[in-house]
Formats: sequence, C-alpha cells, structure tokens
Amino acid sequence: MEGTPRTTRLGWLPNAITILRLAGLPILVWFLVVDDGPTSTRAAICFGAIGATDFIDGRLARHLGAESKFGRIADPFADRMLMAVGLVGLITFDRYPWPGPTVVLARDVIAIVAFVLLAGRGVVLHVDMAGKISSTLAMFAVGFALLLDARWVDVLFWIAVAVSVVTFVNYARVAARKVRVSGST
Repeated sequence: MEGTPRTTRLGWLPNAITILRLAGLPILVWFLVVDDGPTSTRAAICFGAIGATDFIDGRLARHLGAESKFGRIADPFADRMLMAVGLVGLITFDRYPWPGPTVVLARDVIAIVAFVLLAGRGVVLHVDMAGKISSTLAMFAVGFALLLDARWVDVLFWIAVAVSVVTFVNYARVAARKVRVSGST
C-alpha cells in the first residue's frame, strides 16, 4: 500500500461511522424502553454520542475526499432515524405533549418523501443553511430534553419546533418554484 494516498486508505471510514450510528439506534431504543422518564441520562448520552458522530463522519468525508452515493443517502437517513427515535422517546416519556414532537417527525417524513419524489421528476432540492441550523437546533433540543427537565430546555425545544415549521414552509416554497420552472421548460 506504499504510495497510496491517505484519502484512498481511509475512504471507508466515514461510511463505517454512519453504519455505527445506525447500529447504535437499538441501544438508544433500549434505554428509552427500560428507563422511566421524564428524562434518562443514559438515553441522552447515547443520543448525544450518536449525534456527534454525524458531525465527525461528514467532516471526515469532506476532508478525505471520500464523499459517496451511499453516504449521501445513509447519512441523512441516520440523522432522521436518530431524531425519530429521540422524538418518540420524548412522547413515551410524557416529556412533551405529542403534537410538538409529531410536528418535527411529520416535517422530516414529508421532506424526505418530497425530496425523493421531486428528484424522480428531475427537481433537485438541497438542504440549505436554514435547514442545517433547524436540524442542529432540533437535535440539541431533543438531546437536552432527554437529559434535563428544565424550563430553558422546554423553551429550546419549542423554539426548535417553530423553526422546523418555518424551514419546512421555506422548503415548500422553494420546491414549488422549482417545479413551476421545470414545468415551463
């Protein structure tokens, strides 16, 4: 392997981390099932560790020039699954009334379906900075809500829900414009 560039030798690492993220989800589910709530330190630490690897695998993929089709699909899938498990955990813990977590879950499901359907029609949507901020805010809010029962965490969570709605409306607006443009050409 002498003379093999570092990027080639370690190109598998970001995808391996993504797979480990997915493999960690059953552990998180286990903590959410066996712990009583309204919070769970074990679930929060597990959620945070899985969430942190999202940042790591993305940075590594860019740094190593190892971005792949698998990573472009599996990475956001792992993110959405982590959020879904965490949000369902908050509902089962009775941490928040079901409409709040359900709004974020519904936004994610509708966005994924729309991205796929539109891509099939040749309309490509990209996650913008507002979407990344919204997802990051929601991830932190869910993680802290699993860890702490505090007013500032509740405020953060409901802000994340509101920002999720705003970014969803923005994506819908952008998608509608792109569909109109693609239909007129």
